[in-house]
Amino acid sequence: MISVLLVDDEPVILDVARAFLERHGEFAVTTILSAEEGLTLLNEQDFDAVVSDYEMPVMNGLDFLRAIREKEKEIPFIIFTGRGREDVVIEALNAGADYYIQKGGDPRAQFTELAYKIRESVRKKKEVQPTLERDSIREKIIGHLNALENQLSMMSSAAVTPSQEPFIRECDTHLKELFAIFGEHK
Repeated sequence: MISVLLVDDEPVILDVARAFLERHGEFAVTTILSAEEGLTLLNEQDFDAVVSDYEMPVMNGLDFLRAIREKEKEIPFIIFTGRGREDVVIEALNAGADYYIQKGGDPRAQFTELAYKIRESVRKKKEVQPTLERDSIREKIIGHLNALENQLSMMSSAAVTPSQEPFIRECDTHLKELFAIFGEHK
């Protein structure tokens, strides 16, 4: 199930959007009436995606997006608004919004598009996440290999008994092979 934080200052929009998104059991929607409340909730709870109106009092959707991105949160973010000005669209996308959807027209079509965009943004994030995790794990492994290499080097420079020499050579061979696997040439 995809958890969605839906932020809009119009309760009717929140109710209709929640009802449409939750009707097939694919989404769990939490609704909030302001961006400030949304920021507080994002600090307390994890969501798979955020959908926000643009025009809200105190903090608009773009300021909300920027505040989320400043905290280094890469959560998918969709601007869902009645404002269709090109400059707002460009600014939203430049600020890191994943999608921009204009309200209005056929409700069934617009909420179907919203559901699709939520699914797509969450899917894309999940594709990127494993790459970041692999990079982090790779860095940790290389750090451990460097530490082992340093320990082995200290052992080699110390007085080594003849029975320890084959062990040290074998460890050195394994370390070189592991560094080569990770593209690190020592």
